[in-house]
Amino acid sequence: MGVLEQMRSGSDSTFMQVVLAMVVVAFVFMYASPQGDIAGVRATVNGVRILDTDYGRAYRDQLRTVEQQQGRTLSDEDQKQLGEQVRQRLIEQEVLLQEAHRIGLEVSDTEIARMLVGLPFLIDDDGNFSTDMYDRFLKRQQYKKDDFEVRLRKELLRGKLRQLAYMGASVSEPALREAFIEQETRVDITMVRIRPSAFEDDVVITDAERDDWLAENENLVKETYDRDLSRLYNHPEQIRYRMIRLGVQKDGPSLADLVPILNGVREEIVAGADFAEQAQRWSEDPTAMEGGDKGLRAVSQLSLEMQEATEGLVAGQLTKVFPAGSDVRLVRVEERVEPRIDTLDDVRVDIAEALMRAERLPALAAGFAEDELLAQWTTTGTPPQELLDGRGLAARPTGSIPTQRGSNLFAPPQEVLDAARTAEVGAVLPEVFEDGGSLYVAQLNDRTEPDMERFEEDKDKLREVVLSQRRVAFFEGWVQMLKSQATIE
Repeated sequence: MGVLEQMRSGSDSTFMQVVLAMVVVAFVFMYASPQGDIAGVRATVNGVRILDTDYGRAYRDQLRTVEQQQGRTLSDEDQKQLGEQVRQRLIEQEVLLQEAHRIGLEVSDTEIARMLVGLPFLIDDDGNFSTDMYDRFLKRQQYKKDDFEVRLRKELLRGKLRQLAYMGASVSEPALREAFIEQETRVDITMVRIRPSAFEDDVVITDAERDDWLAENENLVKETYDRDLSRLYNHPEQIRYRMIRLGVQKDGPSLADLVPILNGVREEIVAGADFAEQAQRWSEDPTAMEGGDKGLRAVSQLSLEMQEATEGLVAGQLTKVFPAGSDVRLVRVEERVEPRIDTLDDVRVDIAEALMRAERLPALAAGFAEDELLAQWTTTGTPPQELLDGRGLAARPTGSIPTQRGSNLFAPPQEVLDAARTAEVGAVLPEVFEDGGSLYVAQLNDRTEPDMERFEEDKDKLREVVLSQRRVAFFEGWVQMLKSQATIE
């Protein structure tokens, strides 16, 4: 039986058990995402809509995860970047689902049942699947049983497709040797990153220039407004709030025990104690040192528990102490901003100037990088500090790093690392590199070559690592290819 037929037929093989395990792990981290009413469209993929409600749930879960990992409240700019990452991930999920349907992958009811009995939050103390816990879960998350199981089916389909793509990756002996060289070669680079936004002050747009541009580009302004309406100009209701959160810890007080503790803190605040000081003293949230300040957040992106607890409260009012998952919370509303929509007339001039700047900034950044920074740095052999200071830029050393960027988003672009593998030590790399809209100029400080005698010793271990990396890279490249072929709006 062929691979595709095996994947269509069910999950009896070890192969499909691996797929199921991958899906269960993915689902556990995103299960608490209740259904909602259609409120708008975030994107369409080949005519299939990605709804604002789906986006809002995914964004809310990811924001909570990232802030807990980083131990801080994300800035407005960070939240915008995160929002676009979430949007792209939802687009990729839809592209994969459509591809799974196209090649005929299927998920049986038996597979759905097997996945359900593997979800840890539906297992009772005796280790058995609990229908009562399943019913309570559906009610709590506002799911209909059929809708929830449709979601499970989609997750399983994407898991099957991922595993099928993984099987297309392989590694030959020469590729393994090259991977060893790439892995073991290390470089130390000094690098300057140049963002076009650093040249905002250099762009001067007169009223006459803007009016002339608008006369020729009114349709482009309208298209830009329509495209960005839900993202930039349809401002949902927002609240700024402070929070004190106490979480259940291993061998610590239970959820029921934490409620009266936090109620006692609430009574002190009602009696006149400062909320921020109490948050610094009691809260286990990453915002504790900022007095529990969570910043301005869209109400639609708050958890269901948070929305219910703060509903109807005005600035200065406290919620009751309420549970949210494995913690209890107390919130004070600091500010409430009513929803509004910026009309095209309100933002027409701003859009025009933003588009004009977007046209001019890359050329300004490229001219600076090529004609000034790279030229002076190459001539002197050291970063031109006065020139950098004038632009608020910095030359930063990387330290000893591998020549494969991998998943390290803070490493130099791969093209810089590739050039550093063959450049003369001490040389300024002879070109300006572009990655993600930013430009890079760099100098190779040092390079450590690999010890090839270790290759035979480490080859077998390396093969598994490289094959895993190739599978992920192959899959990600395949997803990008599918996205490029799809009609996305």
